[in-house]
Amino acid sequence: MIEGKKEILAYAIENFTKFGSKRFSMDELAKSLGVSKKTLYKHFGSKEILVQESLSYYFGKIRANIDGYMLKNPNEEQPLITIIYIYRQALMTFQEISPSFLHGLNKYYPKAYEVYSQLKHDVVWEIVCPLLKKAQALEQVRKNVKVELVCSLFLARMEETVYSRANLFDEYSIHELLDHIIINNLRGILTLAYLQKSPLQ
Repeated sequence: MIEGKKEILAYAIENFTKFGSKRFSMDELAKSLGVSKKTLYKHFGSKEILVQESLSYYFGKIRANIDGYMLKNPNEEQPLITIIYIYRQALMTFQEISPSFLHGLNKYYPKAYEVYSQLKHDVVWEIVCPLLKKAQALEQVRKNVKVELVCSLFLARMEETVYSRANLFDEYSIHELLDHIIINNLRGILTLAYLQKSPLQ
């Protein structure tokens, strides 16, 4: 039997991301956890609150992983390596999440969807964009490249690409998707000198 709030959040988000937040009911969650619905509502006043808090818990762990990596691996002279790490983590996350989960959030739980939108915004504009600008200052990215436009056109829209086909993750590995969605696009904005020295892997 699981009654702790963190354990409930972890189990809830695992099932919400797999089956969809609307489809997986509070009754099913309570039964799976071996607790009463009363226990769930003691911690969370409504299902929307549970969805929102479980999503915050889930994405909080992802953000902590990114922050932890950057602390241990500053990559001061190679900011693009950090960007590639971030998007590898993003692909692994999208692989775990059912497309219907994000669509359902947007439709049924807009406040919870805001949690996802905020995390995506923070990662792209507070971490990735400054890293790209740093790479540009290091003459790794061409001077004529508009970094904000690059972020808007493809770095901020990864889920649209990976969910464009239902079986993309079945057909291609994380490495292949990372190479074609992110790395190849990055190569297109790099200086020739940097490409010759470090072609990105």
